[in-house]
Amino acid sequence: MSELNNCPNCQTLLKSGIMSSTKLLTKKATAIINEFSENKAEGHCTKCAKELYEEANYKYQTEINNLTAYLKNKIDNIPVISTHTPLNWDYKILDMVTGQSTTGTGVITEFTSSFTDLFGSQSNRHNQKLKGGENMCFAQLRMQALNLGGNAVIATDIDYSEIGAAKGMLMVCMAGTAIKLNNTDILEKEKSEIIDKLSFANLRLKELRKFE
Repeated sequence: MSELNNCPNCQTLLKSGIMSSTKLLTKKATAIINEFSENKAEGHCTKCAKELYEEANYKYQTEINNLTAYLKNKIDNIPVISTHTPLNWDYKILDMVTGQSTTGTGVITEFTSSFTDLFGSQSNRHNQKLKGGENMCFAQLRMQALNLGGNAVIATDIDYSEIGAAKGMLMVCMAGTAIKLNNTDILEKEKSEIIDKLSFANLRLKELRKFE
């Protein structure tokens, strides 16, 4: 488009000058306009597309934000289970997925020893950190499964350890097998519908990311 003399959309003469200039928008801006506007063209210039781009870009950013929020709020519906061969599940194996989380304990403790007070503040502090690490790992597994075109994770294993020279860091590791569950109707109806929507939302988000 850099060799064009006129704007493909409005036919305005393209020119550069100190007092005034008319230039083509970037390829990204043109792609966004073509995606979110009926006014499609090989290119758009600064004269004809200012408001057009602002409106299209608003729609683009809004959809990105909505899709991201939906994935974040609903991704917990993707099953992550320890069973290797769930009963009556019809699925295709995709690949191994993993998740890792490392969190500081805040104090130097021997993680492998048993807790002396199950309901004490020390136990609760560790439990909260471990739970947060688990949730992060679960989210990583679910997101990786979605990116692989899957909608569930089976054969999941969880490991815990304490790392660092002074052993002041808690690490949670998870590994599982991402699958494409074909008969999602075997799950609860609401969960099945959400899983299908999550797959669509992630595909759409990937499509929109190409404009970045």
